[in-house]
Amino acid sequence: MIKLKDLLEISPTGYLLVERIDYYDTAKYLVKQYKLRSKVTFGKVRGQNKADYDWIKDVINLRKSYPSVKEFIITVLHEIDHATDRKKMGWRKYEKDYTEAGQDAEDKGGDFHDDNEFEEKAESWARKEYSRKWKQKFK
Repeated sequence: MIKLKDLLEISPTGYLLVERIDYYDTAKYLVKQYKLRSKVTFGKVRGQNKADYDWIKDVINLRKSYPSVKEFIITVLHEIDHATDRKKMGWRKYEKDYTEAGQDAEDKGGDFHDDNEFEEKAESWARKEYSRKWKQKFK
């Protein structure tokens, strides 16, 4: 049994440290669970997005922090869905289809990214997958 005193540690600076989830290790673990080889990086997210996926280099870019573990896991799963599509389609076809879907969204008066069918599918899948498979493991 883990005791609270085992989770607490006084740093050399005198501040109390509390063990927390390691985002990098957790993201890499999730990527491997879906049989992907995507690289994971932190801090290179463009704009106000929670994360982004570079389909040419097969890199998942994440923010350095998230408001909750749940939001972090869902975000990683969202990007994993993009990586899975890229793996199935190849990056050139993925890029072409994603761009066409974004253009279709704009033609209908929506946003290229937010109303893109690939983004909607990834978000829906990530939320369902979190509830189905990961909710009990990451509280």
